[in-house]
Amino acid sequence: MARYTAGTVVSDVDGAAHRVARRSENRRKIELGPEYDAQGLVEFACECTRGDCERSVRVPLYVYQRVLEARDQYLLQAGHHAFDSYRTIVSLGLTRIEEKA
Repeated sequence: MARYTAGTVVSDVDGAAHRVARRSENRRKIELGPEYDAQGLVEFACECTRGDCERSVRVPLYVYQRVLEARDQYLLQAGHHAFDSYRTIVSLGLTRIEEKA
């Protein structure tokens, strides 16, 4: 099934591949030693399925580590989603965490 996103047709497979790539990028950032801003936050890539998304969100490292431990949660920019079958469980500013519904 395909969906229309920001002027582009994106298949569900492409969206899932994008989400997986962004999650891998975020994991590498942790392995290499993340850079903290003045507030102690780390910038992570949005883990949505929008193939054209280049957004990022900033959270404390321990928050993202808990997202990874949960295995079915994703860190997102407000308005972006991991899948249609997910629900937002945390919402703070422009940051969202979704889990499988």
